[in-house]
Amino acid sequence: MNNNTDWKEISAQLERLLRLRTFPLGIRLFESIEPLNEIRGLRSPTRRTLICQLMTVARTTGWTVGVTLDNLLAGSPCAAMVGLDERLEIVKDGTYRSAVWFESKEEGRKCEEVFPHIPPGKYDAMVIGPIASAKFEPDIVVTYATPAQMILIVNAIQWKDYERLTFHCIGESSCADYLAECYLSGRPSLTIPCFGERVYGHAQEDEMVIGIPAAQMQKVIQGLDRLHKRGVRYPIPFSGVQLDVSTRLPPLYLDIYKLPNDPLFEFWDKKKG
Repeated sequence: MNNNTDWKEISAQLERLLRLRTFPLGIRLFESIEPLNEIRGLRSPTRRTLICQLMTVARTTGWTVGVTLDNLLAGSPCAAMVGLDERLEIVKDGTYRSAVWFESKEEGRKCEEVFPHIPPGKYDAMVIGPIASAKFEPDIVVTYATPAQMILIVNAIQWKDYERLTFHCIGESSCADYLAECYLSGRPSLTIPCFGERVYGHAQEDEMVIGIPAAQMQKVIQGLDRLHKRGVRYPIPFSGVQLDVSTRLPPLYLDIYKLPNDPLFEFWDKKKG
């Protein structure tokens, strides 16, 4: 990790280029709880809670939150997902999720077999907070955004070293997709907030969420900036469904398509009457 990363500047650029509604967050795991004592202004929950609740607290209030096993709902998959606890047998065998989400215990077990979780035993604490605060070096940056903002993030990732991106959706427990999957794979992980994250974490109907390894955030900012200079910006402007698209395309495209002479654009006149 680059300790010289200017996280305040990265946050400012994300705000400038995407006009995000809530703070982009940094997530870091610690092997002991002692480092939490060194983070200024750290807050901790006063009651048992869920990770999705803490994410929304941090991204809407701007607080930096410290988390240990004692802060999380006892026996919940939240703690096991981030490696702070062992998975209970009732979870591993499918019983837990089949109580609501699946037709049978066997279907629940199938989900648990592919459920991404950080192996237990290494970490004892986690911190969640806006990267703009620059209070710690994150492992992962988590951003909530609309689909329109999110496709620009994807475009920015693809700006250089292009590849077709593949994302996952575990179903319920979306935090596993944007946190554990990102941590385990070392790759950006985009997903849809789950039912629980909407009920308890207040994720909005028009929001998606992505986890990006912190080391890749400079690349994301560079891609967003280059696209912005080429007119690919948020909010995305409408051209109109009946507009002659030749008036909005780059000159190279016009040369390829020869649009001004294309009879397709006489379509509406031909159909009159």
